[in-house]
Amino acid sequence: MATYDMTAKATATVGANSTAAAASGFHANPCQMIEAYLDFGKLVASGSYTLATGDVFQVLEIPAGTLVLTAGAEVMTAFDGTCTVDVDFAAGDDIIDGADVTSVGFCAEGTNGMANSIILADQATVNPTYDGWVTATDTIDVLVASADATVGVLRVYALVVDFNENASVPAEAARDALA
Repeated sequence: MATYDMTAKATATVGANSTAAAASGFHANPCQMIEAYLDFGKLVASGSYTLATGDVFQVLEIPAGTLVLTAGAEVMTAFDGTCTVDVDFAAGDDIIDGADVTSVGFCAEGTNGMANSIILADQATVNPTYDGWVTATDTIDVLVASADATVGVLRVYALVVDFNENASVPAEAARDALA
């Protein structure tokens, strides 16, 4: 079992650091969709990786002060062999639980899953183990629950809102000019 940081260019097959940095130039904190592709074929072809049960891939970096409204995964290229995955923070299974990734399409939530559901901090009655507030920078991870695959592409996505303080407040004159 190993953990691979797919947000850092130091990891084999990752072209550049990828973080969930908010769009610049706004005076408001935008809601945005972020995504990352986990390509097992490229990892295996690099010669430095063999897919194993229990491997963890940190695919989406979520900055502190962010609310994750929803998240999920889509199989873009079917995995060969047999393979199931969990998706969540800390390699858990609250977003996707035991998804079979041997055919293309969106992953359905499992028994613990919250995939494609609105994930809000006040949903304790829906899923008491999940809280969408990220107070310290974290990653949404893909845990390989069972595997013997060498090929497959999984797209992981999240709809996030940055609740950090704005970098600057518009000057009164700038607001008046817009009126």
